[in-house]
Amino acid sequence: MTEVGNIVTLENGQEYLVLEELTKDNSRYVYSVRILQDDTPTDEYLIFEAINNDGDEYLKPVEDKAKYDTLIEDFKDIIADKIINFANEDNDTEEEV
Repeated sequence: MTEVGNIVTLENGQEYLVLEELTKDNSRYVYSVRILQDDTPTDEYLIFEAINNDGDEYLKPVEDKAKYDTLIEDFKDIIADKIINFANEDNDTEEEV
């Protein structure tokens, strides 16, 4: 199973670092960035649908623009929530000192 923080290699040899995941409409999606051989991130971001087939998981790029646009907004919300939660945890730690 593809998890956040994992690097996946596609059939074409390109590697992607999984940044975030979400489940929507009974499908699981992952937001990822393509990385170079030395693990340097590029500016190429993609959303993949994770498809299970006979116990194996495959990543299929989301090509429908409307679906992609909706998913990117969902991922933005998830990431914004994490940033806010991190900032709040950081403030709580500073107050305890």
